[in-house]
Amino acid sequence: MFTDPFSELSVFERTATIALYLTVAVIVIGIVVGLLLKKFRPAVYAEYPKRAMSLAAGYAIGIMACLMYLKLDEYIADGYIDLPTFIPVVVILGVMIIAVVAALFIAMFKPEISSLFVKIAAAVIGVGILAMIIVSMVNTYSGGIGRTVGEEVQLYIYTAVLIGAIVALALVFGKKTPPLDSKGIVYAAVCIAMSFALSYIRFLELLQGGSVTFASLLPLMVFSYMFGIRKGVMAGVIYGFLQFIQAPWFYHPMQFLLDYPIAFGAIGLAAIFKEIGVLKKYPVVQFVLGGIVAVILRYLSHVVSGVFVFGVPDEYAASYSVVAWSFLYNSFAFADMAIAIAAGCMLFASRSFRNLLDSVEASTAKKTAAPAAEGSEKEGTEEA
Repeated sequence: MFTDPFSELSVFERTATIALYLTVAVIVIGIVVGLLLKKFRPAVYAEYPKRAMSLAAGYAIGIMACLMYLKLDEYIADGYIDLPTFIPVVVILGVMIIAVVAALFIAMFKPEISSLFVKIAAAVIGVGILAMIIVSMVNTYSGGIGRTVGEEVQLYIYTAVLIGAIVALALVFGKKTPPLDSKGIVYAAVCIAMSFALSYIRFLELLQGGSVTFASLLPLMVFSYMFGIRKGVMAGVIYGFLQFIQAPWFYHPMQFLLDYPIAFGAIGLAAIFKEIGVLKKYPVVQFVLGGIVAVILRYLSHVVSGVFVFGVPDEYAASYSVVAWSFLYNSFAFADMAIAIAAGCMLFASRSFRNLLDSVEASTAKKTAAPAAEGSEKEGTEEA
């Protein structure tokens, strides 16, 4: 897109191009202003990072909403979207975006109810997705479309196994993840926005969906490493919904879950080895190994979707089975992750970045230790 003449681009592509360069300019200006304040107005600089992050979150949400609207309008005009099937997904996505924005403000002004709000919002979204799946199953078999009952059951089983694996890994290896706060939400919004912007810079784009991008997964991986894999998985799921808006391949609710929230939610597992004691002194090794686990789960998610939903194009049917084609086609995920890991290794080589990681880790450790200390103090008072 960025190599084509600007006059030949669609309205959406022109807006995305302008938004990318505008975002780069905003980031550069923000860094310069921060450096100047730190040197000449240190008292003002004390509040600058928090205010800058809040403004960045609002800016990111505004840009994404604008791009979503233009992309949807483009696909509807081209006849790519079946509105009766697509509208429920858009409604769920809208609820999710509203929930994220509401969680941001609640974490800032009412942090004591932040955790409860997140649980309620997750339950509402989960019920909505379940209802969408049930309706789709009824429509599928009433219309006599596609798979046999056995194939459909396999699709649901494999999807459940992948979800279970991601959740189990997040629960087991994410025990030290601190509670959700405004800082974490703001960082999440910025990292998601950065990943979304980078996803438009593509080295390769495949005909049936999927692309190799310019390290678009790196901000999500860094966020997971900084704030824990549970938050990382949540950020990945949100990013998956945004990827759906960017390229809405929608054939079945389970395909939607596999190719978007599940596949990209797995990227949040990039920090899975961070708390492994043997690797504590080797953050780059932790990052690389976590990236490998994340990409394997993402790859398997795409493969399952490809086997049960997309099948094999007619021109390749004579050479490949459905399973073989899905494994081969979705190997693009490894190239995409390899670029992100390579860029991440260069990032981890920066002393300033390592200092940032240390400061965030110290801050989150302090917040995690504070409730425990309060609890101990309360128990001691009761005993007395």
